[in-house]
Amino acid sequence: MFTDRDFLIAVYTPPPRNSDSFIVMSRPVLHPDVPPREHHTRGIYESIEFVRDLGEAGVEWLMATASSPEGNIPAWVSERAIPGQISADVPAFLKWIEKKGWIE
Repeated sequence: MFTDRDFLIAVYTPPPRNSDSFIVMSRPVLHPDVPPREHHTRGIYESIEFVRDLGEAGVEWLMATASSPEGNIPAWVSERAIPGQISADVPAFLKWIEKKGWIE
C-alpha cells in the first residue's frame, strides 16, 4: 500500500547579482515544528535553478534536481515521472517569478 507524500524544503533565493538573472536553491530540511505527518511518507527533494530573462527571446531556465519519494515506490517509477512533473510545474514557476517581479 502506498501513502501520501510530503516534502519539507527550504527555498533560498539569494539577491540577484543583476536585473536579468537569479538563482533559486531548494534543500530538504528537518524542522522541529514540522514533524512527519501520520499516514504520510516524507520524500526528499533538492534543486538549484538559474533563471535569466532574455527579453524578447523569452526566459532561460536551467535546473538540476534530485528527489526521492522514499517509502515503497521503486526508484525507476519516480525517475520516469520526474520530467513530467517538472514540465507541469513550469507555468506555476513562471507565474511565481513574475509575481515576485523578477521577470515581466
